[in-house]
Parts: sequence; structure tokens; C-alpha cells
Amino acid sequence: MKYIKTYKIILLVTLLSTLVSCNDFLEVEDLDQYELTNLYQTEEDLTFALDFLYFSLPTANLEDNVFAIDSDQAYLLPYFWTDDATHRNINGAGFNGSDFVWSENTRALRSFYRYQDIADINFFLEALPGASFTTEANRARFGAEARFLRAWIYESMLFAYGDVPLLTNTIAPTEQPTRTPRQEIFDFVITELDEIDDLLPNSYNAENLGRITKGAALALKARTYLNAIGWVSDVNAMYAGAETACDEIINDIGVYALVPGIEGFKAQFTVESDLVSPETILARHCALETGTDREDNKLSRQIALRGSYANSGTGQRRAGYSSDFIEEVQTINGLFPKDDPSYDPTNPWINRDPRLGASAVLSGDIVPATSGLDDEYEFQPHPNIDPSRDNIETVNSPTGYLFRKYLDYTAVDMEDAETDLKIIRYSEVLLMYAEALAGQGRDAEALPYLDEVRDRVGMPKYADIGLPTVTRGTTGNQMIDAILLERRYEFAGEGPQRWFDIWRYKLADQVIKPVFGIPVSEAEPGDLVGEKYRASNNDSFERVWDDKYYLLPIFLPFLDANTNLTQNPNY
Repeated sequence: MKYIKTYKIILLVTLLSTLVSCNDFLEVEDLDQYELTNLYQTEEDLTFALDFLYFSLPTANLEDNVFAIDSDQAYLLPYFWTDDATHRNINGAGFNGSDFVWSENTRALRSFYRYQDIADINFFLEALPGASFTTEANRARFGAEARFLRAWIYESMLFAYGDVPLLTNTIAPTEQPTRTPRQEIFDFVITELDEIDDLLPNSYNAENLGRITKGAALALKARTYLNAIGWVSDVNAMYAGAETACDEIINDIGVYALVPGIEGFKAQFTVESDLVSPETILARHCALETGTDREDNKLSRQIALRGSYANSGTGQRRAGYSSDFIEEVQTINGLFPKDDPSYDPTNPWINRDPRLGASAVLSGDIVPATSGLDDEYEFQPHPNIDPSRDNIETVNSPTGYLFRKYLDYTAVDMEDAETDLKIIRYSEVLLMYAEALAGQGRDAEALPYLDEVRDRVGMPKYADIGLPTVTRGTTGNQMIDAILLERRYEFAGEGPQRWFDIWRYKLADQVIKPVFGIPVSEAEPGDLVGEKYRASNNDSFERVWDDKYYLLPIFLPFLDANTNLTQNPNY
């Protein structure tokens, strides 16, 4: 299902965005200028409207487009709030927030507060019963898809902000709702997902590939349970709920599987895997169009190397992995580099977990040159080796370790990269299942699911070599530590999973530290003990953690517009 905008959908988009929106409790349009009597009357009308609601899913974009007409959830942005990566413009114009100098004026932190989308969904659901449908089953499925999208947004908000207003119907422009307790939001999301999963199919025909499935509803339910363990009183119930949801996906639905080998892993971030991959449970689909309405994969251009082929320009190279992440990716022996006698700091990228090379562009990698796809050049961020192109001390990658997932050099133009953003993959369900079991003390049951993810890329099973000893960012549970480590390797540079892990296990005071990049040593690009370049040589990367950050602040304009809203503590 690629979202093709026709005249009808543009009309519906306009109405949804202006008629029924509480518009983040900011500005209100005059409703008297529109006539609704001829709209939302047929299944065709509701099909166009439902397709529009899918735009509430995040796009492959590093930026928070909060001031765009159709603002997208900045899904990758929270990855820069972790120990694994950062953004070059660390807080330029308040955009990114990865310096941890946070306040109610930090624009990036409003990214999950999405009442424009909630209003659109509520209006759709209120119109649904009155429209004519060919079958009641179709009407029920349409409602389930819309309710899933609303549950998705509310889950994001309850994780990020805690208490938020719960709105399940359209409201008058003058209403100023108060914050609903976090537990009530959680209960609402779980109840919604419980009620809709049997209304959604396990899979679709070719014409409707990409729509919300039962597997997506169950996976979101598992995420919701696990993301709540940092604040609920009954943690065991959260693990048990996640276990039940994942068990149904794995053992009952039976349509998902890991694609074998490291090549199967790499394929998940290419156009070839779109829609048809058995790993894809939920994705935001990209449909290329012309002009201002194009629905492209902005991420490919944003992470392109400065000296590499990028027909639309020189790329923006804004993202960079931290040295902490790079140095903690295991060797092929299942050991941390510091613990493996065979690790060679002069040749550090050989004999590592294959996902490192699939997820990161590293010094010495050969990539297409600016002169064209038929030419090559060597990526080299060290300023003393090649100061002309990818030099870490210039306007470039902040760390010298670049993102690779979704980097599409097959595109004629970097603006034409169209790989779908994979939001939930089957490997996440396997690891959530392992975590849910481990959280209940059932390590022996959890281990095969953890090892299934490792074995796919050729990493040794922990059943054979024993669990790793994690000393930086430990939960105190060795099995859960191993699962969180695996999540770092599996989801590097593709989503907010590391943010989830740090926040829900309250690990930030252990892991949120100053960000460093490549070693200063020219001879040893894998030097583990010597001096490192500070990210962008910028003192603002001296990040300091404060526990108040476990809840984001409510953006100040929202508080100004709705006097019934209150701010989160200590902001």
C-alpha cells in the first residue's frame, strides 16, 4: 500500500487537518466555511481518509518536522538521546536535544505530543458508523486500523510524557483538557489493542500489503507492557503481558521469520525488502512523488558521506555512532574487544559482529565517489590522514563513525531513496519475548530466542559460550543485560529501541556521558585506551544526566495555549 495522493485525498486531508483538529491546543480554524454533508458517506471516502491517517506513522528522517504542515514523528531522534549515537547539530536552534540541556523550550522534545493526529483519527472513527460499506467486516477492519494508529500515538506519549490528556472524541475549540493519569492512558492502550487484534488479519493480499495486521497490534502491545516496567508497581504483570503477546505472534500467527544470514539482515534496509520481507511487522512506506508532496526517505541523504556519491549534493552527514558503541560491539568470538586477545587495534573491523559493518560506515570503507557510482574512494575521517573530505574536525560526522542502514547508493538521486522505514521487525519480537521470560526468572526459556537473533548473523550462541558480563549500564540481571546488549547490536541506527531500554531500566546515570569519536592515533583506528576525538571537538557534548529527563517536558507553547495543562516535575 503506497500512499498515492489524488484530488480526493487532498480534499480529505485538508478537511481532517482543519475541521476537527484541536491543533495541539494552539490555533483553531473557523469551522463554518466547510460543508460536511457530502463527505465520509461511502467506503471509498473512508478508504482515502484511512490512507491519510497512516501518515501519523514516523518517516525515515533525522529531523523533527514539527513546523511542517504534515509533521512527522521524528522516530530516530531519540536515538541521539542515548549512549550509542549523537547528532552533529547537537542542539542547533533547539532542534535535537542531544546535548541534554533540556527545557520546556527545546523543540525536539515536543515530537511525541501529537494531538493533531489524534483529532484526525477521532473524527474518522466518529464518521465511520454512518458511511455505507460493502461488508461490515471491512467497516470493522477500518476502525481497527485507525484505533491502532491512535493507540500507537498514545503509547508514545505515555512513555515520553507520562500523564497526557486522553481524548477519544472530537472536542470543541474552546475546550482545554487536563492531563489524564499515566495508568489510565496505559489501560486505554492495552484495552484498545485487546479489542482490535481479532479484527485485523494476519496478512493481506498484494494490493493491501503494508496495512496494519494482527501481528502489529500484538507487537505494539508487547512494547507497551515492557516500556511500562520503569514506572508501574506490578512489574511481573508487565512481563507476563508481553510474554502472552509475543507468544501469539511467534507460535500462533506463523507468518514471520528472520531472513537468514548477514545478507538477510542487510536486506531489511533496502528497497528489495519492502512489503515482502517476512521480518517486517510494521513499516512506514515510502512512495516517491514529485514536487512538495514527495514522500521520500530523507534519511539516506542526511547520512550520506560528504565525499561520496550523492547526486543532490554532498550529503549532510549529521549522525555519528559514539566510540562507546563501536568499542562494545563484540568480536566474532562473542567477546568484547577489550577482552579478546585476538583483537587487533590496527585492523579493528575484521572478525567483529557482522552487524557492525552492516550498520556503520567505518574508516577505510570503500564507497562510491562524488564523480559517480562507477568510481570509488576510501572513507577516512581522521584529519591527519585525509583533511579534505570526511575530516571529523570539519562540518561533518560528529564522531567519524557514520550510519549505514538505509544509505542507498542505488538511487539515481539521494532525494529518490525510497526504502520503507522498518518500525517493528520480527527480531524485536524475539528479543521482547526473551526479555519477558527473563524478567520472570525463566532464563532457560529465554535463551533460545536471544540466540536465534545472534545465530542468524553468525554470532556464537550464548548457550555455547556463556552470557557476557556487562559492566556499563547493567540492570543487575545478567540475562536481561545480554538481551539489551543484543538490542543495541540489532537495532543500531534504525529506531528508538535504545532509548526505550535506557529509560525503562533507569540506566541513564550509568551510560549518559560525554560523547567521543575516533581515536587520535593514526596507526590504530581501533585504539581502545588512547585519547579520542571529542565529538565535533565541541564542549556541548559534555552531557550531564538529570533524573527529571525520564519524562520529557511539555513544550511551553502547549502550556501557554491550554492553561489546564501542568508541566512535568522540575522543569
